[in-house]
Amino acid sequence: MKSVKVIGSAFILMMIVSGCASNIPTPEQLANGDYGNAPTQAECEAIAEAKINSVLKDPTSALYSHGSCYKGYGPDAIILPLQFGYWQEGTVNAKNSYGGYTGGTGYKVLINNGRAVRYCLVNENGWCPPRP
Repeated sequence: MKSVKVIGSAFILMMIVSGCASNIPTPEQLANGDYGNAPTQAECEAIAEAKINSVLKDPTSALYSHGSCYKGYGPDAIILPLQFGYWQEGTVNAKNSYGGYTGGTGYKVLINNGRAVRYCLVNENGWCPPRP
């Protein structure tokens, strides 16, 4: 019985790892991907701020520092489909539930046709786990 659990666990792990590898776009997918309409820098910033504000405890306190908006894709997660669009990156500093500023946190928002389709906030390990 124990060997069945080990084999089953190994199979599941293999499926997860192979799922990661298949989520990398081919050159053809990159060339033909639906990136949507190219937003301006100001549009990227406004869409990104609206998305990040929706998950902050005190969005009115948010202080943003924006990077550039650039063409890209989001293959980062097994459970999320491959998506193309324009990434807006930057940092946000906002008050926590105690009313104090937390320090700058990195963010990324993937934008397609004027809509945030994926985003992430950098965690304490420096990883930016994607969210729909």
